[in-house]
Amino acid sequence: MENVLKISKIVGKVINWISIIALLTMIIVTVVDVFLRVVFSAPVTGSVEIVRMMMVCMSPAFVSALFLERHVSVGLLVDRLSRRTQLAFDTFGYAMSAVLCALMSYQGFVDMSRKMAQNQIYTILKMPTWPFYMIFALSMAVLSLAIIVKLISHFADKSKYTSSKQSMELEGGESQ
Repeated sequence: MENVLKISKIVGKVINWISIIALLTMIIVTVVDVFLRVVFSAPVTGSVEIVRMMMVCMSPAFVSALFLERHVSVGLLVDRLSRRTQLAFDTFGYAMSAVLCALMSYQGFVDMSRKMAQNQIYTILKMPTWPFYMIFALSMAVLSLAIIVKLISHFADKSKYTSSKQSMELEGGESQ
């Protein structure tokens, strides 16, 4: 399990950089488009389509956030429950998330095959649309698998499920 978590962190960092590059591309194209439109009345051809494509290229950032533990977690209620109850909440939440991501992945592959069969292309740039459906579908499939790995690691990590009172006692602090 240690090796899987190490590999997942490396994959998360690579995906993170891809998403950062996509975001920077979106920002640069948008700024240049606005500047050229306002100053020279000559917008960037296909800027909306480029930004749309880069938005899809950012979808793997969800996987990166999960692998690198940068997702939002609010445990006002759940942190006060017993380990068994916390595991039940997490199991239900992670399982539902994995199923939903798997369904989105499946639908992405269905849409991708439909776009390939129709030879659908972007209007201005004349590029095929199916590769971006594939990126989304693959990122949702990887996210589904990552959620399952995360759930398994939560079962293995005994320190993850302690109440705030128990964690203070483990750290040597005194509860008041």
